[in-house]
Amino acid sequence: MAKRQRKERTEPTRKETAMTRKEREQARRVTIIVGIALGLAALVLLGGLVYQFLIVPNSSVAKVGDQSISASDLAERSKFQHLQTESQLSNLIQLDRQFSADSETGSVFGSQIAQLQSTLANPDGLSNQVLEEMIDEEVIRQAAAELGIVVGNNEVQQGLEELIASQMGAVTVPQATATAEALAVATPTPSAEVSDGETVETPLPSPTTQVLDADGFTENFNLLIENVSGEADLSSGQVEGVYRSLITLQLLREKLLGQLGDEMPKAGEQVSARHILISLPEDASEGDEQQALASAIEISQRLKDGEDFAELAAEFSEDTSNAENGGDLGFFGRGRMVPEFEEAAFSLPIGEISDPVRTVFGYHIIRVDDFDEGQPDFNGWLVDQKVSRLIERNLTDSLLPNLPETNPALLGGSANPLAPIAPPPAQDHNGGM
Repeated sequence: MAKRQRKERTEPTRKETAMTRKEREQARRVTIIVGIALGLAALVLLGGLVYQFLIVPNSSVAKVGDQSISASDLAERSKFQHLQTESQLSNLIQLDRQFSADSETGSVFGSQIAQLQSTLANPDGLSNQVLEEMIDEEVIRQAAAELGIVVGNNEVQQGLEELIASQMGAVTVPQATATAEALAVATPTPSAEVSDGETVETPLPSPTTQVLDADGFTENFNLLIENVSGEADLSSGQVEGVYRSLITLQLLREKLLGQLGDEMPKAGEQVSARHILISLPEDASEGDEQQALASAIEISQRLKDGEDFAELAAEFSEDTSNAENGGDLGFFGRGRMVPEFEEAAFSLPIGEISDPVRTVFGYHIIRVDDFDEGQPDFNGWLVDQKVSRLIERNLTDSLLPNLPETNPALLGGSANPLAPIAPPPAQDHNGGM
């Protein structure tokens, strides 16, 4: 058998060597390009994650003085408010179905339901509304701090306990104690009856209201936090923080009102007044005008000389709706009377007789019998505070929170209520009272 000839190994040609080097260089360049592309893609992805989870949440959507409100804070509160609004709407729809069935006028809560549906249908508008509330709250915090007003942790805790108790139809231990002490002061000694020669005391009825003790509070508060955090896509810590913040703000409002109430603008001021009207038609002549004015001056002077207002009103007033009642208009607030009459009535001291006041109806002689200065207008004070402070609003579309989708049945008005976020009453946790 013939031997196979060995094939001798030959060296690559220069052309082949050059081609191999070129291919290696091309492969290296492709590897570098692909690496750079992958690196850039990773950087873009990382940049997007950093922007979404670090930059956006920490971006300022508003500033009150030097204090910023972050996008994450706004998102947290907006989700909370969205759930609260859904729950309120759900409850109103249920109530409306119960009460409107027997109502001849149709829906009892129709306007309130429509307003809440409109709020939920516009999540961006809801977030803007929440932002304004957060600005108000920051103004309150700063104003309180400037006055040295603080709220302690024990006060917040008490507020939380009262919130849970009210949702359960119960009272806290301090509330029950205060009520029992008040009853002890107000209630007479138990009566004694004589029966068969023996004196028997009639016992006083014992209170039946459930008292929420520490265990009951913890159980129901944790249940509330769990329900809200699950529905609103918030952590338990975030939900608890919102509740504590809202209670703190309510307490600060009460303390500010108590300390600054006398300095705040008043709302709801009213006067109780009487008048005598000498009427004039719209096309009254100059002679009619002079005659009516002369009569009004004469009546005004007789009143200032001490004659009885009711008697002169019955004799001369041409306002037939109250002439027989001594011209008594009762209490009225601003905006109820024509401007000239209102200005005179609210500027007169009590008991003083006015000079004739000309309105479109004729000439009036007015006497103010009483004045109610109204109540401190906290919202009016807050508006003044906001005007005097540097407030910036920086909420843009990119910083708006992404809120959960509202239950379509609620927006359509159908009674398909959400699960209640308030915990149901737990087992009896009476505190021994």
